[in-house]
Amino acid sequence: MPYWFDGNNLIGQSAAAAKANPMIRRAFLSTLSSYQASRGGKFLVYFDGDDPEPRKSPPGVAVRYSSPLSTDEAILRHLNEIQCSSEVIVVTNDRELMARCRNSGASTISWSEFDSKMKTSPARRKREKDLQDRVDVEDWIKYFGLNKTNS
Repeated sequence: MPYWFDGNNLIGQSAAAAKANPMIRRAFLSTLSSYQASRGGKFLVYFDGDDPEPRKSPPGVAVRYSSPLSTDEAILRHLNEIQCSSEVIVVTNDRELMARCRNSGASTISWSEFDSKMKTSPARRKREKDLQDRVDVEDWIKYFGLNKTNS
């Protein structure tokens, strides 16, 4: 599943502040690289402006700079250019961007949801999904008045 990240929004810095202190941006990319290495997936990070220090992206993470567009506009333009926008998950804390991405067919999650998902072990996620599936089936059986032994 491809994840696209609203970089400056998630690090809490403007393009100018990130240019003045690139360490926060590097730390963020390093965190994403670690998550990608342990969980897989395609990670694409959008940052506002131009690349202040051209260098190779960390393993497993692609980086795009949005100049002359805003990151929001670059993400939305890219979503509208691809055929499978429904396969993309945009990670941002910007509610307006979330709504616009969902209108373009993508899924969205906040950083805290993404971070929690990455920190949860695969075995635990499977147990939680299995439990959720079982609860949903039981709820539907009750809702439709079915008898489990006769269905």
